Amino acid sequence: MSSVLIKICGYLVIIALGYLLRELKLFRKEDAKLLGTLIISVTLPGALIRNSGAIVIGPEFPLLFTFGIIASIVTLAAGFLLAGRKREPRTSAFMLTVSTFNLGAFLLPFVELFFPGTGVGYLCMFDSANSVMGLGVSYALAKAASSPQEPLTLKSVFKTLVHSIPFMTYVFLFVLAACHLRLPDVVLEYAGTIGNANAFLTMFMIGLLIEFRLPKQEIKEIIQVCLTRWIVVACLGICVFILPDVDPLLKTITILCLFAPVAAAAVPYSISCGYQGDLVGMVSTITMAFSVVSILLIVSFAAHLGLTVL
Repeated sequence: MSSVLIKICGYLVIIALGYLLRELKLFRKEDAKLLGTLIISVTLPGALIRNSGAIVIGPEFPLLFTFGIIASIVTLAAGFLLAGRKREPRTSAFMLTVSTFNLGAFLLPFVELFFPGTGVGYLCMFDSANSVMGLGVSYALAKAASSPQEPLTLKSVFKTLVHSIPFMTYVFLFVLAACHLRLPDVVLEYAGTIGNANAFLTMFMIGLLIEFRLPKQEIKEIIQVCLTRWIVVACLGICVFILPDVDPLLKTITILCLFAPVAAAAVPYSISCGYQGDLVGMVSTITMAFSVVSILLIVSFAAHLGLTVL
């Protein structure tokens, strides 16, 4: 347990480092845009390739994939409605912060600790839907909502998906997994070298974007986004919990996924959609802290129900 918390604290330290170096004028907030481009184009695809072995397609895949798609659509719609259905970059930020889930980098260590084996497989199957939505569809819809000039058609959404390097990388890796193929070890090694920088750059970028001296309106929006996200995922979690004839462990992993923090990709994607505010960085940090508490409570409840917790 201590190793997992040390890893999470490490993320917070990197965020603090980014904030400190910005305050010391060694970096500027505008540098986050360059880092965002580097993350989306280089390190995130590298991280996906490095972790391609985690793509699992088992008997429960259709159910978990469906859960993941529904969760992303419902939360994405909630973010759009919260923003007042306006076509502006702020709406994109709302959509991406309410709807995305950080599973691989954040939640996976907890599941490996408490529910190894089957639990990890369930998470990876849910993450397939999360990746399809978070890396592609959600971004494409958020991009379309970022400006009245952005066309909102199937053609425009498809064009955004095709031009999304992380999304196309994941589609390629998923096809390989479905065909029971794997990339050569040398490719995985090189990709791992690049992908290892992804977590650091993402957390550092969040630190560059964090601003504690915020206008009242932005503080209000941060609170609204966090509350909306937590209320919606809590309702979805209750729906999953009361489903009949479903493996209790599968339910537990699904609920844990819903309470994961905002996906790291939400930050560079929001910048790509033209958003320049502090909401995404602040919500990402707040949801990390909230998720740690939520995960521990859910695991404790699962143990009370008799599920194996190591």
